[in-house]
Amino acid sequence: MELELEKLGLEEKEAQTYLSCLNFDTPTPSLVAKQTGLKRATVYFYLERLKEKGLIDWEVHKSRKRISVVSPKQGFKRYIAKQKERIEQSEEMVKGILAHIEKVTQEKTPDSKVYHYEGAEGMKFAIDKMLSSGKTIYWFGSMEVFLSAAGGQKEWYKMFTTRRLEEGAVTCGITDKRILQYPQFSEMKEARRSFRFLENDFEIPAVLALFGDSICLGSKQNNEIRTVLIENPLMAQTLTFLFRSLWSSLSKE
Repeated sequence: MELELEKLGLEEKEAQTYLSCLNFDTPTPSLVAKQTGLKRATVYFYLERLKEKGLIDWEVHKSRKRISVVSPKQGFKRYIAKQKERIEQSEEMVKGILAHIEKVTQEKTPDSKVYHYEGAEGMKFAIDKMLSSGKTIYWFGSMEVFLSAAGGQKEWYKMFTTRRLEEGAVTCGITDKRILQYPQFSEMKEARRSFRFLENDFEIPAVLALFGDSICLGSKQNNEIRTVLIENPLMAQTLTFLFRSLWSSLSKE
């Protein structure tokens, strides 16, 4: 059964959590954690995923949450409906992207400038370009990559956040919910920072940033930091359109 659930799109631990819920008349996070061997924090994380998919609900009893398992027939009907809705949204997004690409490819493509840097200095140079541009910074990836590349929370705060607040730069990030572990990076700052969240964790060790006519891709592998900076209005315009299209389809919570 677990394998079939994974084929439907559930992660391994998500499927384990769901099947465990079905085993109890009145399941609780503690019971599920004990049966699956997962940590309670992990169980809560996957319970929220299952709720988003429509397979379970929460009941509030004396200010405490209890798991309410939706009947499998109703739950999977809701899950399939949500999947269809996402596919329809993706189809509409692709139509918009194709229409936009057809339009911009008719224009003259300007010359590109591409810079490649290795090490922390290259990342600092790219950050300086972003913050001094005066443009909104759109970024896609995981906060974990920033912190790892910078050497920790304090270093990243000094390198980017402090300067961003001084410059008054606006950032919009598409990331995963692990960023909520870091209040100093996830809380709104003077309405100049906002996020939309991916359903799954972003495990790729790279971050994409867009600002003005520039594209920046930063990565860290085997403790090596690499930064690629591309200055090309047409490419930046197309990727920004893609970012905004994805942004409009994602949850704020």
